[in-house]
Amino acid sequence: MTADDAVRLIPDGATVAISGGGYRVVPETLLEALSRSFQIGTGPTGLTAVAIAWLERARRGSGGNGTGLNLLAVPGLLDRIISSSYSRSRTSEMSAAIRADQIAAFNYPMGTMVQWMRAVAAGRSGLLTTVGLGTFVDPRVEGGVVNARAGKPLNRVVTVAGEEHLYYPALPLHVALVKASAVDPRGNMFFDDEAFDHGVQDMAMATRRYRGLVIAQVNRLVEYGELHPRFARIPGPLVDVVIVQPDAWEDEQDPVLTGRDYSALPSPSFHTEPRDAIARTVVELLPKNAMVNLGAGIPMYDVPEAARGLGRGDIYFTVEQGPMDGWPKAGGVSRHPGVIMPQLDVFDFYEGGGPDVSVLAFGEVDRNGDVNVSRFGDLMPGCGGFPNIVHGVKKLFFCGTLTTGGLEETIHQGAVDIRVEGRIDRFVQTVSQVTFNAQRALAAGHEITVITDRCILELRADGFEVVRIFPGVDLDADVLAHIPFPVRTDSVTGTIRSHDRTGAPQ
Repeated sequence: MTADDAVRLIPDGATVAISGGGYRVVPETLLEALSRSFQIGTGPTGLTAVAIAWLERARRGSGGNGTGLNLLAVPGLLDRIISSSYSRSRTSEMSAAIRADQIAAFNYPMGTMVQWMRAVAAGRSGLLTTVGLGTFVDPRVEGGVVNARAGKPLNRVVTVAGEEHLYYPALPLHVALVKASAVDPRGNMFFDDEAFDHGVQDMAMATRRYRGLVIAQVNRLVEYGELHPRFARIPGPLVDVVIVQPDAWEDEQDPVLTGRDYSALPSPSFHTEPRDAIARTVVELLPKNAMVNLGAGIPMYDVPEAARGLGRGDIYFTVEQGPMDGWPKAGGVSRHPGVIMPQLDVFDFYEGGGPDVSVLAFGEVDRNGDVNVSRFGDLMPGCGGFPNIVHGVKKLFFCGTLTTGGLEETIHQGAVDIRVEGRIDRFVQTVSQVTFNAQRALAAGHEITVITDRCILELRADGFEVVRIFPGVDLDADVLAHIPFPVRTDSVTGTIRSHDRTGAPQ
């Protein structure tokens, strides 16, 4: 069918699962048709959107406005949205609609979203998980409720075998909008030109359980047997409608990211200080041959480049979207991936503590060691897979600058040079939202280290301790003045390394 004909099959009030992460594996043509159909009066109304992650295509000059889930931010089209993440822009259409209470919004961990869909697909009554206890997704805290219109949490606390769990009741799915690279005449969906699959199989299976409608957008048609069956993720009988859209988005099917091209990469690139210095410090602290999960921000964008520049080919990187090995970059992809795992399997592995280390960003850190990455006033990026990762991985590095907002800082001759101090201190008395509950983590045996542009801190049972400061940093003026609670400094030492501006150790 055409996309316009396909979306007219969606009934009013349907719960619609939408595939993708960032702008990859996103059925953008279907989303455009759905928005267009509603606005001319021929499309469905009052929908619930279920998206494992935020979907938008960043465009020069307009961010992701007018793309992805922003296309559905039309009063009346969408009644409710459930996702692990939202726009990082205050000006996005969906952010504005949520702030105005035009659309009810819920935020739950990415891994939990995938596991929830698989539980539905398997015919279970719902999902039981210990991920998120004591954080904002716990119904005794906020329950993942984003705005007033959302009302009550969708989950609840239950006790099984004497242990508390969060229980997410089965959510019937009526429609799935999914994206794939190709389809054969039997309806089998292939992902040979995708950088990851992002839970599309789980969406299709969960929708099939309720005999719902699976509508797939593909780039091309192939003959039966033309592609290796291991590239297929969705069996033909699960697919009801196919639309063909040959034009892929820019960079979506980059062969360096999908495993078709393993030619040499350009020389490592470095961004402006102090991100480089933080990334290089992280790399120096990583054990030899470690398997390392990377979160969004400095970890995913800068740490791999620092590792390449410092010759750390021994590190085995992994990102939550599915790529294993290679060199990750923004968007949850990896250049020269060794393995691309289904996302469900990745989160099972993470929650079981598979990686040796996880390197994550932080927005706020408080006196208890709690971390917020999910909400800052009216800016609500959401938690993504952060709660699933910190739940299982035992050695955690949180990295970021000590201050932000106008910070101007460089590394000059191996020393930190703070030219303009940031207006906002990122260490606070109490975080505005608990994405990571540090005391629960300490009790479970986690090691917690915070790496900033000026110092390294470790969290103990009795609070934070500064264990290292970097050259050029004044402990009192540049560190303690920006931490509004007591920290121990009795064992602080100077750094054992410095860097020149190219990233090479001196």
